[in-house]
Amino acid sequence: MKKVIIFFCVCFSFIAHAQQEPIFTQYYINDMYFNPAVSGSKSYNTLIIQSRKQWLGFEGAPLTTNVSYHGALNNRSAMGGYLMFDKAYPSMQANLNVNYAYHIPLNYDEVHFSFGLGGKVMYHNLDFNEGEVPPGQDNAYSLSAYSKILADASFGTYLYSDDFYFGYSTTNLLESSFNDPVNENFPNVELRNHYGIAGYRFDIINNDWKLEPSLLIRKTGTHASVVDFTTRIFYIQNTWTGVTYRNDGNLVFSFGFGSGNFHLSYSYDYTMRGDIAKYNFGTHEFGISFHFERY
Repeated sequence: MKKVIIFFCVCFSFIAHAQQEPIFTQYYINDMYFNPAVSGSKSYNTLIIQSRKQWLGFEGAPLTTNVSYHGALNNRSAMGGYLMFDKAYPSMQANLNVNYAYHIPLNYDEVHFSFGLGGKVMYHNLDFNEGEVPPGQDNAYSLSAYSKILADASFGTYLYSDDFYFGYSTTNLLESSFNDPVNENFPNVELRNHYGIAGYRFDIINNDWKLEPSLLIRKTGTHASVVDFTTRIFYIQNTWTGVTYRNDGNLVFSFGFGSGNFHLSYSYDYTMRGDIAKYNFGTHEFGISFHFERY
């Protein structure tokens, strides 16, 4: 029963809603993943590894891994990139992305504005096994396996300081076609993804404790927006705990800690509504990051 449910959920998402980009719950850890203008915006260069196992308890449920790096080339220019792998039966996706960002100081080096461009190469594969496809004729499914390599681009802007950040970005600007359309209901294209992000960090107890509310707004094509509302409490910069509410019916608990230039984070997504809620044991996401001082 669980395999049937995951099959329909993944297939419907993959075909009916096009090849949407995987997203990580801990967007605040690696916002360069969806906004190229973030590249080089930190006071250090950073290497981030994230892994997300969705809907624990389902065979063939989505597993996403991302490795990214970004840093400054000089006091204005920066570069970054990531390698992402996403597997969810019956589909597989791998992306290689490279970003360039240009930073402009607005207020004596305290407030900056940046804009960035990104280019990526994507590999998509879809493979249905005989005996696991619903009986009868259905244009949404096919027994054949096919794969495709695509190229696309992204653009973003970012306003930031030590205390706040605001950003907007668009990915899949070219809306590349994955495969010949099955019919008008299944176009097989990379729809544009629009992202808005904002956050502010307040001092609450001396300079040791801080509060950071933030949000991420994500919109794909003409579909309804998905919004993440997050609040994190920090202690001495490197240790934090947080909670996120996503308007599609998910509640997330997270925490992170660090020592020196090494940082570790974890989050657990609990699905509160939808047909899949009672069948899964939640979603687990891990993050590891390394900070490298600039010279």
